[in-house]
Amino acid sequence: MNKFEKLDLPVFDLYKELLELIDNGQIEYDNETDQICLNTTEPQSNNYKLGRGSLIYDWDYSYHADGKLVVPFRKIPLKEPDFKYLCKQFENTAFETVYNALQERYNLGRVRIMISKPKTCLSWHKDNTQRIHFPMKTQEGCFMLIDNEVQHLEQQQWYITNTTIHHTAINASKEDRIHLVATLLDK
Repeated sequence: MNKFEKLDLPVFDLYKELLELIDNGQIEYDNETDQICLNTTEPQSNNYKLGRGSLIYDWDYSYHADGKLVVPFRKIPLKEPDFKYLCKQFENTAFETVYNALQERYNLGRVRIMISKPKTCLSWHKDNTQRIHFPMKTQEGCFMLIDNEVQHLEQQQWYITNTTIHHTAINASKEDRIHLVATLLDK
């Protein structure tokens, strides 16, 4: 598989839809928010914050000790396949239409809105599975680097990315970079 491959999926102005959900108070967004999860586990049917970050580590309870960051394990680790219920906040929106279209074609784990703040870079890491990316808002200076290949992912274009090899995302711009990112599970 290529590191970046364009896909033919429905295109909507998800950025505009996101702003409307925030303005209507259906979703809370502040400067600390970097992920919003479209889907969740059944007992948490409206918890769009549950699927943020690591499934194993509980960043909400991280602290500093002896000058080092300590991130404890979750009491009960989360599992990608358990994220199969659309959060109520996204019902009857373009996000639901996109989520359903993705589910028809792929076996999904978490589907998240991932926000990269200006002048930031993710750690160099590997994921267990590939990801689908849909840049909702991007601009010059935003890149994804997989292995040794650098790409600026075009806004309003779907991509499947091979994130099972080392990669990172870079936002060298002065604005937020916002992608819808879907975890692909093995069938």
